[in-house]
Amino acid sequence: QKKLQGELEKYQQLQKELGRAVAARQKLETQLTENNIVQEELNLLDESNTIFKLLGPVLVKQDLEEAKSTVGKRLEYITGEMCVCFGVKNGDFGQKRGKNGEK
Repeated sequence: QKKLQGELEKYQQLQKELGRAVAARQKLETQLTENNIVQEELNLLDESNTIFKLLGPVLVKQDLEEAKSTVGKRLEYITGEMCVCFGVKNGDFGQKRGKNGEK
């Protein structure tokens, strides 16, 4: 009985950890998708377009190259976090996902 209770507790702990991991993955994938969309939109613009960045309640004018750089760095960071969270080495996250048949 005690052994069964111990195994049940281990199982419940693993379920909680799995739930947290799934939530973290969903959050990172959402952020990655949103930032990819922003990057695509920025690539459609040229220097004649005006770009604003939201800082608190204020919109501040931003340079196009600065905005592209910021989004690029954010994408690198998110991809790195996904690799860390899911145990993927050296930025192979996309390759691992492809092998597993995931979207």
